[in-house]
Amino acid sequence: MFLNRRAFLAQSAAGLIEGQRSRLIIDTHLEVWTFDPKFPFHHPERPDLLRVPMEAPIENQVQQMKDFGLRYTVLVNPRFYGWDNSYIDHALHRYPNLFVAHGLLNPEDPKIVDNLRYWIAQRGFQGMRFSPIYHPKSTWLNSKQHYPLWREAEKLGAVFNYYILPHQMPMLEDMAERFPGVKIVIDHLGKPDLHLADPWPEFRKMFRLKRFPQVWVSASEPYELSLGKDFPYPDTIPFFKATYEEFGGKQIIWGTGYPRPRWELPMDKELEFVDKILAFYSDSDRKLILGENALRIWKFPGQAK
Repeated sequence: MFLNRRAFLAQSAAGLIEGQRSRLIIDTHLEVWTFDPKFPFHHPERPDLLRVPMEAPIENQVQQMKDFGLRYTVLVNPRFYGWDNSYIDHALHRYPNLFVAHGLLNPEDPKIVDNLRYWIAQRGFQGMRFSPIYHPKSTWLNSKQHYPLWREAEKLGAVFNYYILPHQMPMLEDMAERFPGVKIVIDHLGKPDLHLADPWPEFRKMFRLKRFPQVWVSASEPYELSLGKDFPYPDTIPFFKATYEEFGGKQIIWGTGYPRPRWELPMDKELEFVDKILAFYSDSDRKLILGENALRIWKFPGQAK
């Protein structure tokens, strides 16, 4: 008996999802937010921003994880809440078996070390995200004033992820050299600027960090890098390939960015991008990138400490 088209598609989709469940998939960068007034927006660069077009609450990601067989997710506080990590804290403790969390800290707060200690030691976060991309002329990233922060991060086992511009990579390289006990994730492929006539000289500054075993690059958000903005984002593929050739499979991780509703890239396309568009990944390295590397960075629920 022949299957009708609808039954065939349903069966194919079921087979695809079952295949995803058979491997370890960890989303290492997921931002969530709610319109619940208990968690008001306080965007540090956009104080006028009180609402965005759509809500992306934690419950959406819980469903996405069920639908696509994701084992864990690393939650990252979006910029909307400023330095208030309350919603990520709420999500982490509501679903403690699914998530680990990164918050935000004001890099110029004189109490930054105390704040780090609070969120890591008392609230159970595992890291913090810093965004020097919003401060392109600032040097706080590797200032001596931040040495105590990094020393405390080493003591606490905290992970730092950086949303950073290519020209800022030497500052991050400096801190990676000084504080080898801090695990570092470079967000979104190091943000190569495809608007430049030749983005490669600046982009290659990131490659110097491959010598540090405590550094990983997040191969994520091609839609934010691409000038064309259409899947499969062919103008970004040379940068993904070069990063893979330089860092190798052991120093690359996978993340998405936003939960359902995914107005940039739905989850099935996120996985297709890794599985098919970035066809140069070896099968063994794809396993590392999609999940196994993350186990070396974070302590996930139920994993051996």
